[in-house]
Amino acid sequence: MNQPRGTYPSDLVTALRSSARPINSALNSERTRLSGTATELISTSVNALGRAFEPLVPHYLPTLLTLCTRANKVFINRAKECIYAVIEHTQSPSILHHLAVSVTDKSVTLRLAAAEAVVLCLNSFNPPDLEKEQRAKEIEAIIKSTAVDANADVRKVGRKIFDAYKILLPGRVPRWVLLYVPDPPTS
Repeated sequence: MNQPRGTYPSDLVTALRSSARPINSALNSERTRLSGTATELISTSVNALGRAFEPLVPHYLPTLLTLCTRANKVFINRAKECIYAVIEHTQSPSILHHLAVSVTDKSVTLRLAAAEAVVLCLNSFNPPDLEKEQRAKEIEAIIKSTAVDANADVRKVGRKIFDAYKILLPGRVPRWVLLYVPDPPTS
């Protein structure tokens, strides 16, 4: 306890980064208790670190998203809660890239969880961060993917994403709609 207090967040980030492999292994475990404990560790760490957790997003978010492909609802619900905690506490727009990849996955539960997470992102992130060209294009790709999804629940959430997009980026809507919405058939 002789360390200065100011090093706490960076020390925890360093420890979580160096422990990423065994923690991800525990997250992927078929053993519910082990996976649940690892999920709780990540959730608690996110709550404690807040925005300082951002450099750890690429280490843990892909694994949490993969848990959403499981058949067991306990795994899915825990993973979704942890993903939502990551979104709410880090406020990192880089999360959108991981979600954009996930909405095109073959697993319906993952596509639905990722789409719901995108809605949370749009409702909680700082709008100027989302106005950047790269983020706006990722959101547009997500809308395009969810709008034509085979699953009705994913399409419903895709509609919520589009509604939030219209509010957050009203200047981009007209040109984007012209690019991606097909012309109605002429009779």
